[in-house]
Amino acid sequence: MIQRRDLLTGAAATGALSLLPLDLHGTSRAADDGWNAGLVAHLLPTVSHDRILLKASFHEPLKEIPFLHVGGRPIVGERTDREGFFWQFDAAGLDPSRPYALVLTDARGRPLCDEWPLATFPATDDQPKQLRLLIFTCAGGHDGLGKHLPVSTRVRLLRRGLSFRPDAIIANGDHVYWDLRTRRGNQSGSSAEAAVIAGRFDRTAPVLGSPNEAVLKKAVGPQIVPLYAALCRSTPVFFMQDDHDYFENDEADDRFISFPPDAFMMAAGRASQHLYYPEFLPDPMRPLGLASASAADRPARVSESYGTLRYGRLAEVLMYDCRRHLTMHGP
Repeated sequence: MIQRRDLLTGAAATGALSLLPLDLHGTSRAADDGWNAGLVAHLLPTVSHDRILLKASFHEPLKEIPFLHVGGRPIVGERTDREGFFWQFDAAGLDPSRPYALVLTDARGRPLCDEWPLATFPATDDQPKQLRLLIFTCAGGHDGLGKHLPVSTRVRLLRRGLSFRPDAIIANGDHVYWDLRTRRGNQSGSSAEAAVIAGRFDRTAPVLGSPNEAVLKKAVGPQIVPLYAALCRSTPVFFMQDDHDYFENDEADDRFISFPPDAFMMAAGRASQHLYYPEFLPDPMRPLGLASASAADRPARVSESYGTLRYGRLAEVLMYDCRRHLTMHGP
């Protein structure tokens, strides 16, 4: 539990918990607590004091637009992939510090899963007394490559963290390990085993809306969907990206320099975020003109690289993904 006086001390331990792989449709349709996930494969929400942004995927493609009902108010889903497996829901104009009842339904109002609760954060001028955060890093990895902790172990670690009832989760990068050209990371996204699992990317084609989309889902999905499933449905998440989330290790030698990311790396990193985990919601103290903010193909005013977890006047946690904007060229 972080008190006001302990916040800076606690910030020093942001990398304390490491997790790592899983498998796309290996998720259970009923959680251990009896919650029925129905058609839902995974749910990852983020919140601010007045807004909820939810990323979701389903075991079957949805041919009609689904709705997220937030306290009875219907929010129209937006498809984020070509086939209809992946959707996002953006609910603005909410009340601070309010627990909302959420449920996903199809176009005819039939529930796609059980109802669940999710609360907004305190208003920016509120004075909450405490904040509990679960912070970990490097949760990615594909079971098919056999290089990381089994997904079952990572799920147990996540469940253990959630048992302390955190108010929010910060996942500090490396959600994906599928390095394509770098060698020192040795994550084998270009190996023969990887080709059997997912196929090969065509770096000259778009990532979404081309055959690359199927490769991305087979490479990334098993690293995220079975790990989180719907475990975090009532816990806001903040996902930062790191080097491996752009499908390379950060390294430089006479043969190859991995950062700044080239066009394909950037597109692959953006596509993974777009499908699987929420961008950062706007904050009144963060300029909207920062790099990677307010893109036309993202929800209004969100930032892809610069985030803020603002919990009233108790805590301001700033999260910066520098990978898109750094260079490893030079001495």
